[in-house]
Amino acid sequence: MTNAFDSEAGRLRQENAALRAELERLRGRQGGRTFRERYALRILDSLPDMLTVFDRNERCIEVVSNESANHMGIPGEKLRGMTLAGMVPPEAYHSIHDNMERVKATGKSSVSYHELGEGGARRYYENRIWPLDSGRLLVMCRDISGRVAMQRNLAMLKRALESVSDAVLGVTAGGQLVYANRQMRKDILGRTPCGQDVSALGELWHERTFAERIGAIRDSKGGHTYRTRLFSRNDGKPHFLQVSSFAMTNDSTDTFWFFAKDITDIVKSREEQAETNKLLDGILDNIPLYLFVKDAGDDMRYVYWNKALARASGIPACEVIGKTDLEIYRDKAEAERFLRIDRAALRSGEAVQSQESYVNRLGETHVAQTLETLVKRPGRAPLLVGISWDVTEMQDIEQELVRARIRAEQSDRLKSAFLANMSHEIRTPLNAIVGFSGLIAQAAGRGECARFAEIVKQNSDILLRLISDILDIAKVEAGTLDYIRQPMDLAKLCRQLYEIHRDRTRDGVSLVLDIPGGPAPIEGDRNRIQQVFTNLITNACKFTASGEVRFGFRMEEGAAHCFCRDTGIGIPRDKQQKVFERFVKLNAFARGTGLGLSICQMIVGKLGGRIWLESEPGRGSTFHFTIPTR
Repeated sequence: MTNAFDSEAGRLRQENAALRAELERLRGRQGGRTFRERYALRILDSLPDMLTVFDRNERCIEVVSNESANHMGIPGEKLRGMTLAGMVPPEAYHSIHDNMERVKATGKSSVSYHELGEGGARRYYENRIWPLDSGRLLVMCRDISGRVAMQRNLAMLKRALESVSDAVLGVTAGGQLVYANRQMRKDILGRTPCGQDVSALGELWHERTFAERIGAIRDSKGGHTYRTRLFSRNDGKPHFLQVSSFAMTNDSTDTFWFFAKDITDIVKSREEQAETNKLLDGILDNIPLYLFVKDAGDDMRYVYWNKALARASGIPACEVIGKTDLEIYRDKAEAERFLRIDRAALRSGEAVQSQESYVNRLGETHVAQTLETLVKRPGRAPLLVGISWDVTEMQDIEQELVRARIRAEQSDRLKSAFLANMSHEIRTPLNAIVGFSGLIAQAAGRGECARFAEIVKQNSDILLRLISDILDIAKVEAGTLDYIRQPMDLAKLCRQLYEIHRDRTRDGVSLVLDIPGGPAPIEGDRNRIQQVFTNLITNACKFTASGEVRFGFRMEEGAAHCFCRDTGIGIPRDKQQKVFERFVKLNAFARGTGLGLSICQMIVGKLGGRIWLESEPGRGSTFHFTIPTR
C-alpha cells in the first residue's frame, strides 16, 4: 500500500512539474501569438477568487490563483497533494463534493454554495467547477458574504415596506411601475402588475398630467407633499390621500417614490362635523354665550364658531372654520397664548378656566372668562369645546370693591394711629404700679407682704408687656413705629444682652454668647434690634428646661446673620409658620400674648431683613434673622 501511495505521489509530482514547465514556457515566450497567452498569468493573479485544480480523486494538484486570494488559512504549497476532505470542514465538503460529482457525471460546469463560521461570524462562498480534461477539474471559490448581506438587507427593507400602513409606489420617469407594496396593491392599484404603464392612474396626480407632477417633485429639490383623491380599483370608492413624494437617482436613472397615507376617515369626520354644526347653529346662535369648538385631531382647527362670538370679536365664522388660531389672529403672541391653553386642557384631560383681555376688530376692549373642556369620541381624537362670557362689567365692579377695601384699610390704620396716641396715658400709671411694687418687694421683715408684692410685680410686668405689644402692633400698622438708623456696635449690644439675661435662665440651662471677636460696626436701629433679640431669648428660656440657649451673629456680605438657638421642646413642622401670626400660642399654659414673634417679623421686615425658623420636636429650635449692615 505504501508503494502504491508513493507511486501515485510520484505521478502527481511529475504531472505538477509538467504543468509548471508549461506555465513557465508560456511566461518565457516573447511576443506570444495571442493576447490571452501573453496575459493569462497576470489575469489569474489579479482575480479575487481562489482557483485550484483537482484530479478526479478529489486531490489538489495545483493552486492557480494568487496567494492573496487564498482564504483557506493554509499556504498554497501545502495545499498541493491534500484531499478535499482534508482541506475544508465537513459542512463545506459535502456541498463541494456533490458539485464535483455532478461535473464528473455531466461533463459540464456546475455551481454550489456553502457557509462557514469564522471568528464568530458566518461567511458565505460560491463554488464554480469546470472540467479541464478527462482527469482534472478547475474549482473557483468566491467569497459572496457581502452580496448575501446586501440581499438580506434588501429583503428586510422589502418586508418593512410591505408591513407599513402607507401605500408605497415607485415609478420611473417614463411612467413605468417598478414597485408597489401590499397596501398600494390592495387598496389602490388592484391587479396592476409591476412594469405596467401607470399613466392610467391620472387621479394620483390630482388633475395634473404625469409630466407636471414629476416636474413639481423635481422643482421641490427634496420632497413634494400634496393631498389628492382617487377611486380604488377594488371597491370603486373614493379615497383621500396625503402623498409625500421624492426622486431618487441611481446610475443616472430617476425613480420617483410616492408614500400615500389614507386620510379618508379624517376627511369624512370633518364632513360629519360640518353636518353637526349646521344642526347646532340653529340652537346655539341665539345663546348669549360665546361658543367655539376645535378638533384636537386636526391641528386644533375650528369646526364651530357661533354668532354671539362673531359679533363680540368682529370675526365672522366663514373666516374661522377650518383654520387654526395662527391663521386667524394677526397677533401671533395672542394666538400662541390660546394654543397654550388648549394644550393644557389636552394634557390634564380636565376643564381649564382662563381669563383674558382683548381688543376686538371694532377697537373695543373686553374681558372674557373662558372655560375649555374635552368631549371624547370613541376611536377618534377629542373635540375641544370652549364657552366664554363677557365679564367686563364684573371687572369694573371688582375694581370698585378693591377701591372700597383700600378705603377700609385706611380707616383701620387711622384707628391704629389713635391707639398709638394713647400709649403715654396707658404706660404712665402702669410704670407707677411697677415702681411701687418694686419698693414693697424690697421691704425687710414683711414676708407675706413681700410675697404678695412680688406677685403684683410679676402680673404688672405681664400686663405692661401685653399693652406694649398691642401698642407696638398698632404703631407698625399705622406706620408710626419709629426706626432710627445710626452707627452701632452689634457685638457690644449682644454682650449687654448677655449680662441682662444670663441670670434669668432656669437651673440646668446655660446662656451662651456666640459672636465673632472684636467690634461689629453696622448701621441699624439699636432699640428695635434689641427688642427682637430680647423676644427670641425670652421665648427660648421659657421653653428650655435643660441644656443651653445660644445666641449671637456672624457677618455675611452686606448683612449680619443673627440667631438664637435652644435645646428646648421644639416646634412641629406643620405649626412652624403659624408662630409668626398674631396672638398664636402653641402652648396655652405658657405666659405671653402671642404677639412677640409677629412683632419681630414686622420689625425685621421694616429693617430690610427676613426672619425664619428651623426646629425639630424634642431637639430644640433655631430662629434666624438678617439685618442689612448699610
